[in-house]
Amino acid sequence: MRPALPIYNPEGEFTTLKSVIAAAQLLGVDLDSGQQAQFQRFGELIELRSKQFNLTGARTWDRIREELFIRSLRILSPAGGSVTTPEWFAGKRAIDVGTGAGIPGIVMKIALPELQITLLDSVLKKTDFLEEVVEELGLENVVVVNGRAEELGQSPAHREVYDLVIARAVAQLAELAELTIPFANIGGTVILPKGASADVEAEVDQAAAAAEILGAAPAITLQVDRPGSSPPDHMIYWMKISPTPGEFPRRVGVPHRSPLLELNG
Repeated sequence: MRPALPIYNPEGEFTTLKSVIAAAQLLGVDLDSGQQAQFQRFGELIELRSKQFNLTGARTWDRIREELFIRSLRILSPAGGSVTTPEWFAGKRAIDVGTGAGIPGIVMKIALPELQITLLDSVLKKTDFLEEVVEELGLENVVVVNGRAEELGQSPAHREVYDLVIARAVAQLAELAELTIPFANIGGTVILPKGASADVEAEVDQAAAAAEILGAAPAITLQVDRPGSSPPDHMIYWMKISPTPGEFPRRVGVPHRSPLLELNG
């Protein structure tokens, strides 16, 4: 049984949302009072549940605000040539693969309420947390799924049905290609934020063959350093231009153990 949630204290630390509001405004998104309250409550829930189990490494308000909320908003940035804008996301059907604590999926949903989003994670405690967040925040058109991308990517209910596929690029891009591209419909877009510390150009080159096999056009890579004070991120964009062959994604664990770059290298 979960412990009771703390009572909201209007003088408490979670009232400091000015930087999140300003970050959204910089991207052309004005958060109303309801959205601001949702961000505040989401932060409270992350802080509380992170003390109980391994939800996320960001466990203080400063880190939640900067590393989770503001950094997630960078996905909405039209950096370098308007590949995307906040208006582009509105009404799209999206999936966040390996969403964890709902990052970036819940952040994007709060900022863009018209977004329809599926949140996928293989860890039951995390999907239980997401169900709690969806209920607490009163979010609509959000589906939480506990499962593996390899299996869900072969399910007719999810395969090639999404306009937008998002995943934090914590794994190698060649592996992530197989775990994300099968979800995208023809004309859909995969967006993978990758930290600037990675050798992104080399990874993109290594993953090029995998992306082509899986039905994507050559990647577009843009560096995004705003909003926020975190180091720059690279956004990798793959547009789906042809169907993914039926044998992909392969069985659970195979994309990690034997990424397509090795099979074709």
